[in-house]
Amino acid sequence: MWIKFNEIVLLRSAKSARYFAGFPIGFNVTTGGQLADGRDATNLLSFLCLQAQAEVQLPQPNLSVRLHKNTPGDFLAAVSRVISLGTGMPQLFNDEVIVPGQERRGVKHADAIDYAAVGCVELSIPGKALGWSDSAMFNLVRVLELTLHGGSVPETGKRIGPQTPRLEELGSFPELEAAFETQLRHYIALMVKGANIVDRVHARVCQTPFLSTVIADCIEKGRDVTDGGARYNFSGPQGVQVANLADSLAALRLLVFERNEIGPRELMAALSRNFAGDEVLRLRLLTGAPKYGNDDGYVDEIGSRWARFYCEEVGRYSTPRGGTFQPGFYTVSAHVPLGHNVGATPDGRFACTPLADGGLSPVAGRDLKGPTAVLRSVSRIDQELASNGVLLNLKFLPSFFRYSGSIGWFTAFLRGFVDLRIGHVQFNVVSADTLRSAQENPEQFRSLVVRVAGYSAFFVELNKEIQDEIIQRTEHGG
Repeated sequence: MWIKFNEIVLLRSAKSARYFAGFPIGFNVTTGGQLADGRDATNLLSFLCLQAQAEVQLPQPNLSVRLHKNTPGDFLAAVSRVISLGTGMPQLFNDEVIVPGQERRGVKHADAIDYAAVGCVELSIPGKALGWSDSAMFNLVRVLELTLHGGSVPETGKRIGPQTPRLEELGSFPELEAAFETQLRHYIALMVKGANIVDRVHARVCQTPFLSTVIADCIEKGRDVTDGGARYNFSGPQGVQVANLADSLAALRLLVFERNEIGPRELMAALSRNFAGDEVLRLRLLTGAPKYGNDDGYVDEIGSRWARFYCEEVGRYSTPRGGTFQPGFYTVSAHVPLGHNVGATPDGRFACTPLADGGLSPVAGRDLKGPTAVLRSVSRIDQELASNGVLLNLKFLPSFFRYSGSIGWFTAFLRGFVDLRIGHVQFNVVSADTLRSAQENPEQFRSLVVRVAGYSAFFVELNKEIQDEIIQRTEHGG
């Protein structure tokens, strides 16, 4: 069965492949977790799924494990050993944050404790929900760029958002935050409007009677699942990308407004030139302000504040199917093409380059204090609010798992992940040197599987932009 899972999606359009690189099939096998009464649900089949992944080592199916505070030690050790093989699976979900997050959205406890992942990291209630979990991808960093330009498109000067002061016209960081909040509210409302138009069109012309027969309440209501027949009716837009947003706002707050080390006009001019001739200024942005992912409260609290604002604002809206919008933070591979739509940013990022991977991952190369510091930074974001799903990528060197005590250390690390109430984590176990060799000699690495976003893929089938982004992710465990 594990082999057959890999024969489903054979082709995608070129445009689709940029956003969903590696041909993920969207089927997710979820193991572990808890029974209705809260007892651990691990059984023989849980271990057999891990064994199948260890022996087959193909990118499908998307294998997931639900962890909680009472996950048995032998199962957690088995999970760690399979992760160490380097296929990017299983990915891990945390019941301690996800179950209460579902309940906050109105899901009954008996249903919430039975949640599963669908697709990549999207969360759903099997057989009872239509979550439309990829209703939109919202480019938070582009909205910040528009804010710095007073609601105008920097490439053309045309104003498309609310008129707010440009960076040069602002007297304090709170004034900048107020302008950013105005722009965010405007664009979130537009996103919801567009998503709901598509939702209504689906109900009118794309009814799914077969699906409706296997989703609870549709037959009783006499309504198609696209028309609100399901018990739970969510729409899930993703916020992209908290790390770039936090790093940019921290640099603006510290270097422009608090220390006055960089003038607003000077910064805007450098951004407009994509830092051409301004490398010293760019390095000051990179090194002069703290970066998300290093357990530094200064920048982490900024990321936490705006993640909360995005979640609460999105959660105010309703779907035409009688449910609510529930936000998430993940990117699939869209952080690369979405980065093409954003110019140079105050965190020192060049124009049109990828945004940070994942959804809650730090910007590649900026998390310098180890994986535990990454967990502590990510834990400052209230992930119960991001009930559509979150994604955290980490990369470990294979050499880490050659130590005799490595499985015990890694298991303890996963216990910390649970205790810190982080919704999701997944791992690449591969070195950048191996990946570069695969780029140069793809025929010799046809079976190399890596974790892209909420799914795994053959490395040599990815386009070079995605390959380069995976190579650049910070390596831990050296």
